[in-house]
Amino acid sequence: MTYHIINPAAGQGGGEALLNRYYKDGDIVYHTTGVGDAAKKIEELARTDEAPYFIVYGGDGTLNEAVNGIMAAGAGDRAVLSAIPAGTGNDFVRTFADEPDGTEHTLDLIRVNGAYAVNMINIGFDCSVVSKTAEWKKKPFISGSAAYIFGVASVLFRRMGRKMKITYTDENDTEHTVEEELLLCAAANAPYCGGGFRAAPCADLGDGMIDLLIVRKISRIRFVTLVKHYHDGTHVTGEGRPAPKFAPILDYVRCRSAAIEGIAELCRDGEVLPAEKATLESARAALRYRVLH
Repeated sequence: MTYHIINPAAGQGGGEALLNRYYKDGDIVYHTTGVGDAAKKIEELARTDEAPYFIVYGGDGTLNEAVNGIMAAGAGDRAVLSAIPAGTGNDFVRTFADEPDGTEHTLDLIRVNGAYAVNMINIGFDCSVVSKTAEWKKKPFISGSAAYIFGVASVLFRRMGRKMKITYTDENDTEHTVEEELLLCAAANAPYCGGGFRAAPCADLGDGMIDLLIVRKISRIRFVTLVKHYHDGTHVTGEGRPAPKFAPILDYVRCRSAAIEGIAELCRDGEVLPAEKATLESARAALRYRVLH
């Protein structure tokens, strides 16, 4: 059975307008009623349907709820998921922009503090920007893109950097520890975050690894001069190494698991959550995904 899960609160409520493009007679349509409802409904449906197909209309947060609903039902190997971008960031679907409709993938996930992320975990500067952007969006006459710009500006004028301890196990099963003042940390399953920032340009959704980006504390002026490279993905080479000008301030490593301490919150696929520690592990070949445009 095909289920269309529409988040009417995502973006400007554009999911409803896209429904006719994909709806077929006999499909079931469900409109979510609030935060957490998509996960709850999808878990319920996935427990009773042996071969459910979920088409989710919303942003990255709605997609994350769908993923966690499927996984909570133990249906990662039999459910199929598609995402129709109707939110603000829509970062996950950018990964498949050049692929034809119907292309299917078996995706890795990141297991984080007992839940799952399909796109990226952000900690530090990026997470603070998401939190501030959400505040700006609540103000009248502020669009999504303007809210993000105001969010970046708000964080830039606060104290930047936080002492963190990161312990990770690399692809050779060697353990490493980084303990210092950091600007941000991102644990990526896919390349994009923040409405089009190619933060983890080498991330692969099917390699069984997490791409871990660690950026040390830098001055505001230096941040402003380097942020375009972070947006374009040129801070990392095609071989997955920091570009020369970023080498002193950036680590980019592939890992199987990581533990990040000294934090107050984390951003899981665009949703900010309180957390004193993040425990991460790659969940290999966990979910079936079908590309739709």
